[in-house]
Amino acid sequence: MRRIVFAIALLIFSTGPAIAEDMSTVAGVYINKSDVTQFLTLRADATFVLRQRKKPPDRDEPFAEFTGNYLVNGETITLTLDDGGKAMGELKGNVFTDVQGEIWVKKDTEEHNVVRPKRQKMFQ
Repeated sequence: MRRIVFAIALLIFSTGPAIAEDMSTVAGVYINKSDVTQFLTLRADATFVLRQRKKPPDRDEPFAEFTGNYLVNGETITLTLDDGGKAMGELKGNVFTDVQGEIWVKKDTEEHNVVRPKRQKMFQ
């Protein structure tokens, strides 16, 4: 019986770093391609912070911030909010696609090709 308990404990503790290592490859800041002011931060400890523009727009506080935990299973990522709500998306390489079809690209990667709009001159 002691051998079984020891073997189970060894198995549990030996898989811990592998999970952390997998999360570290996913960890980073993902920027929304259509609005670079919105971002999703996935941390190596499987927690996240999501900053999104409010809909309908709020002039005084234009952004909402959500926090929680995430789980990656293959190419599917599940975000679980602190209040219990869930959202799913697809994570392929350095690109996260949410259920609305919005594309979020990992910052500082080759696939990060966000085109920022040119500012127009206010006075000529």
